[in-house]
Amino acid sequence: MKRLILPLIATAACLSAAAQSASAPYVPPVEEDVRANLAEWQDLKFGMFIHWGAYSQWGVIESWSLCPDDIEWQYKARGDMDYFEYRNKYEGLKKTFNPVSFDPAKWAAAASYAGMKYVVFTSKHHDGFCMFDTHQTDYKITSEECPFHTDPRANVTKEVMAAYRAQGIKTGLYFSFPDWHNNDFWWRRFPPKSNKINYDAHKHPEKWAGSLTRKDRFTIHPKEITSMLSTFQRRIMKSCRSR
Repeated sequence: MKRLILPLIATAACLSAAAQSASAPYVPPVEEDVRANLAEWQDLKFGMFIHWGAYSQWGVIESWSLCPDDIEWQYKARGDMDYFEYRNKYEGLKKTFNPVSFDPAKWAAAASYAGMKYVVFTSKHHDGFCMFDTHQTDYKITSEECPFHTDPRANVTKEVMAAYRAQGIKTGLYFSFPDWHNNDFWWRRFPPKSNKINYDAHKHPEKWAGSLTRKDRFTIHPKEITSMLSTFQRRIMKSCRSR
């Protein structure tokens, strides 16, 4: 009987964990223009996804070497370096990021020649470094501390979008809502524990609210942003409760 009960307990535990981690069901947007735009994407099939940022100077993966999860592909770039020393050096990369050979027109021409139908560009990854101009943070490529800020092409995201649109290629943007540079997401009072917020959102609702109201983002339809934030908030709060 014991041999039967133990597998049943293990199975029940797995099913319970799976149920807790299940994502909320997808809710299609109601706006006709948004639905039409999504419909256009369905059959594009072949395209390009570009991850690029200050971290490229080191040839390491985007953002994930900052994550303290004990997963080798995430932290192997750090070697034996102290985590906080590594993080300071990583965030200091904006002071040496100077991609003078940046040529989005050449990228777009190559994509068009290959028959690509779309491009998705990373405007901001989890590390929080903005590849576009914004007044809401200085952690950006147009910061005065970034040597590339004086280049007329410094608003990189804008330049990439314009180059691909000139080739008739559909454009999309990757924008990370989790922002590890944002003190309201990874609160510097505590060390980060994972890729999620590092504090109890129930005890510190003002920090959680602050992480959702940052304005270093592109203009999005109010209903879209409300829908996306609501979904994201439900998932994070659920994660907090399951700890």
